[in-house]
Amino acid sequence: MTTPGVKAQMPKNVRLATVGVWVQAVLNLAAGALLLAVVNDAADHGQDEGAGLLRFVAVLSLLIAGALLLCGVFAGQRSNGIRVTVIVIEALSLLSGVLGLLQGGVSVLPGIALALVVLRGFSSAEARNWFDQ
Repeated sequence: MTTPGVKAQMPKNVRLATVGVWVQAVLNLAAGALLLAVVNDAADHGQDEGAGLLRFVAVLSLLIAGALLLCGVFAGQRSNGIRVTVIVIEALSLLSGVLGLLQGGVSVLPGIALALVVLRGFSSAEARNWFDQ
């Protein structure tokens, strides 16, 4: 039972997962901005072959970064929609990482690990209880 006026504290595993959301948001923002800059530079020099797909990936990365930033900002509001949004984004990130791993890229392992940590944190019973109130 909680006392009115006393703010409940976020569970430790949810706090850790929220830090993971922030880290992933910043990395997605940096990667998307860098990729967009490279694509625009290549297009400026007449090398725009295949730029459409790369531009799409860059914009998608920026949109995901924005969604994760919003989820990180509003995680303290205890809305279940935040939890579901993070779980969907992390599941897609995990799927993308596994596909990259199957193609022989071991550089995706940190991304897979981060997605698993965040998924575990936001899928736990403590997270469900925290976000359902």
